[in-house]
Amino acid sequence: TEKQYNEAVAYIDAASQFLPGTGISRAEKMLELLGHPESGLKIIHVAGSNGKGSVCAYMERILMENGYTTGMFVSPHLKEERERIQVNGEPVCKEDFVRAFSEVKAVQDRLGKDSLAYFDFYFGMALLIFLRRKVDFCIIETGLGGRLDATNAVRNPLISIIATISLEHTAVLGDTIEKIASEKAGIIKPGVPVVFLKRDDQSFGVISGVAENNGSEAFGVSQEDYAVIKNCGKRIDFSLSNGYYKNDCFSISTGAVYQVQNCALALTAAAVMEKQGYIRLSEEPAHAAVSAVCWQGRMEEILPFVYVDGAHNPEGIDALIKSVPFIAGNRRRILMFSAVNDKDYDKMIKRLCECGEFDEFVVTQIEGRRKLGDTQIYKIFDKYTGQPVTDYKDVCKAFDGACELRRKSDGVLFCTGSLYLVGEIKKYAENRQ
Repeated sequence: TEKQYNEAVAYIDAASQFLPGTGISRAEKMLELLGHPESGLKIIHVAGSNGKGSVCAYMERILMENGYTTGMFVSPHLKEERERIQVNGEPVCKEDFVRAFSEVKAVQDRLGKDSLAYFDFYFGMALLIFLRRKVDFCIIETGLGGRLDATNAVRNPLISIIATISLEHTAVLGDTIEKIASEKAGIIKPGVPVVFLKRDDQSFGVISGVAENNGSEAFGVSQEDYAVIKNCGKRIDFSLSNGYYKNDCFSISTGAVYQVQNCALALTAAAVMEKQGYIRLSEEPAHAAVSAVCWQGRMEEILPFVYVDGAHNPEGIDALIKSVPFIAGNRRRILMFSAVNDKDYDKMIKRLCECGEFDEFVVTQIEGRRKLGDTQIYKIFDKYTGQPVTDYKDVCKAFDGACELRRKSDGVLFCTGSLYLVGEIKKYAENRQ
């Protein structure tokens, strides 16, 4: 099985990230040849620019604590490919992975060479595994956008959820908030309720309009619905008050303030599902569920005073910056950074340098086809800051150097800029330990 698993991973890794046509058109052909596994599943569909993975994690735990079995499909993985497909909070076993891969590969063989992209393989495999494992509910995270994403081949989800929307993948999704919101809102289906993060920007009108045109009830979660009571750096207590909660207090195990809105979104979506008659919720399990969630790679403390956060666009960086004072307190703050070449890294670096929250920077270069050179990153930091900047080409050496700076100053280290960087650091840190 180990050999078959490694061969399957290598085969998928060799697949193209992008192919002619759209993800949804490829997925429709794939699902038809697989016998439409999605038709036998109860699906929660989640989109957004930031926070959708965290929303999935909160939804998964809420359902599990209330006695339901779950499947969850998310991306990217951090350490191992199986993380993308989880059943009851655990990555699928290698036997299930290999079996599902062989079925999806057989579909590609029928459709012809390069008929399926990298993401398509995992999506098809996830649905097959969830159906075979007979999960009660599965939570599906979009890959890119929504309207044309492979996951949008699912025609009858129980509910749609849209997290934070920001300018990202502008070459593909559009160069305005309205255009990107329209792509994300493309997951809304006729008559299917949608829960979304209600922001004071152009996205609200777009999502509301698409929901109205589809005859779908829309439930917006705004900043007025929740309030932070206390943030001690490792735990946040907050209250939630909307049509489903009346100043109910919850605790989450993180100092990342952005997780409050993600948790509130998941709690509201679960309450909407209960109203629709899909689930039954108990108060104590819901509180225990959100308190237990620690979504890896999102302000995750992997070593004492060493945090990794997958902020990969300017809005994600802004969210990280707001959390730093609560987590670091008066300690010296070191930031380690790398990014991929198709993100707005100049704006991300500018905000990190100008926020005044960091005392020293370490930059490096991640692996992969989308890597951004460490020298280029260094030059941008040097342009925007007068603080010390150290450049390492190798991620492992950069992490060791940043940890040494943290140790000498008794400070706090934050590693950010890309989930790929987070994955490399987590694997190295675990091996080093």
